Amino acid sequence: MFVVASLETIALGSVAFFASAVTDPANVLTSKYVYFMKQIIDAEFLNSAKGLIIGSGLLMFFIMIVKNSIKAVANYGIAKFSGAAEAYFGNILLDGFFKMPYQWHLSQNSADLINAIQWRIYLGRYFFQPCLGIFNDTLMISIMLIALCVVQPTVSFVVLIVLGSSAYFIYKVIRKQLDKVATIARDYQLLINKEAVMSIQGIKDVKIYGCEDAFSLKYLNNAVPFSKIFGLQKFYGDAPVLILETIGFGMLCLSICIMILKFDITTASMTGTMALLAVTAWKVLPAVSQILNSFSSIRTSLPYIRTLIDYITLIEPSYNNGKQTQIMPFGFLNSIQFENVCFSYQDNEVEVIQDLSFKINKGETVGVIGTSGAGKSTLVDLLIGLLKPVKGTIYIDQQVLTKDNIASWLKIIGYVPQSPYIYDETLAQNIAFGLDHEKIDRSLVRKCCTMASMDDFIDNLPDNIDSFIGERGIKLSGGQQQRVAIARALYRKPQVMIFDEATSSLDTKSEKSIQKTIYSFKGKQTLIIIAHRLTTIEGCDKVIWLEKGSIKMLGEVKSVLEKYKRENKSDLGDNLFNKHC
Repeated sequence: MFVVASLETIALGSVAFFASAVTDPANVLTSKYVYFMKQIIDAEFLNSAKGLIIGSGLLMFFIMIVKNSIKAVANYGIAKFSGAAEAYFGNILLDGFFKMPYQWHLSQNSADLINAIQWRIYLGRYFFQPCLGIFNDTLMISIMLIALCVVQPTVSFVVLIVLGSSAYFIYKVIRKQLDKVATIARDYQLLINKEAVMSIQGIKDVKIYGCEDAFSLKYLNNAVPFSKIFGLQKFYGDAPVLILETIGFGMLCLSICIMILKFDITTASMTGTMALLAVTAWKVLPAVSQILNSFSSIRTSLPYIRTLIDYITLIEPSYNNGKQTQIMPFGFLNSIQFENVCFSYQDNEVEVIQDLSFKINKGETVGVIGTSGAGKSTLVDLLIGLLKPVKGTIYIDQQVLTKDNIASWLKIIGYVPQSPYIYDETLAQNIAFGLDHEKIDRSLVRKCCTMASMDDFIDNLPDNIDSFIGERGIKLSGGQQQRVAIARALYRKPQVMIFDEATSSLDTKSEKSIQKTIYSFKGKQTLIIIAHRLTTIEGCDKVIWLEKGSIKMLGEVKSVLEKYKRENKSDLGDNLFNKHC
């Protein structure tokens, strides 16, 4: 930056010298500058007017080439640094969100988290880059004005005082308005993005219930006011530049008039000084304007940066703890045991899991039943380790499940949810979840597909396991999506398989097919089957019946189901209906 600023000043001097040489070459040939050059280099062309003009023109052109080349490199460096800052802070946020407890995510809006990661650009492009730009422009202006003061100190001092004080007062007045509208703009953007994400994610329900106009209106109710605020942001951001440009050129005209009326100088000197002032104004005024724009950009970005800093401050403890956590050696040889486990969600004193105690032996197939709200899904999240008990202990063999060994525990668990997450990649990438294409064990993928009873439809896909199955698995049926989720769980070679109401949203035919697939693993892995439909758990070794977060009954399938059916006749009717449909 210093080299570029120095070359900018030298380039201005070369322009002024060239203007003087063209206007009054005779006087320039006898000047001390030409005499000095003659002492350094033995150049005959400096003895003639034509040679002087051509030589000074070529010198000016050469300086411009060197200056602009180095300036391009400097600009590249500034942009690269800003981009690296964006990548760095974006990674901190995303990685930090990953390391936050699962319970924290339950209380967050996904659109807000996505916005926060996208707003990393306000740190790079709208904060770091303007800061570097301010330093760069300030350095250039300082060196130029020092050079100008040496040539014409009185005029330069007046120009500097007037322009500097004008810029300060203009920015001082507008700054408060910028802060105000930037905060309002940030809030509107949050609302706009939230409405857009909600409507797109729920497009099926939106269309079924004919809510397109309602969601569009909600969007417009925030987008229209934002457009006005955005206009004010642009107005307050551009106003300092326009005002300063007007004042600056007024000062330039005034300075030239003062020189003509008050000072007795030669035509060459007058032309050179005027050229120097004009070119300096041509460079300095945009630079000052750019500084003001950069300050405006920084002020505009502050509300977004405050939001990012709030998130970074919030995730920092979990982020640092995550970095320090080492994967502890872990094995599952005998049993999983809950001992007086209690759990309640954040800001809720009511315990959704109360004094839960049971034991699952390795190799057993255990069913978990209960009405909606009984705590089945919470039990699964506790078992997996996504949620931490507020009281009690979870043992794997004789080892307490803690944050230090949870990563190892998760490596031996396969989880099949009710609504599996299918993303817009190939079948193989969905099964080998999270792995790059070149790292996928294709033979293992095919083996998992066979184990998940997927062979009947894989052969019909255009590119077999390399077929794209669409966002949310739109190209697959519900039963096929569940099989993909089972194959994904099997790819990890799990010792424990958890099926979290994996058949509840399927038709009877698909349900029976998935049930057959699930029970094909009986005796090979420890199976935990959470079900609303009683037919799903009829083949289990034992059943846990949950009611209001507590164990109502635990025992053999037949005895538990008989009592459950007597006390929940409506559920029994539903199951009979499902059987005969």
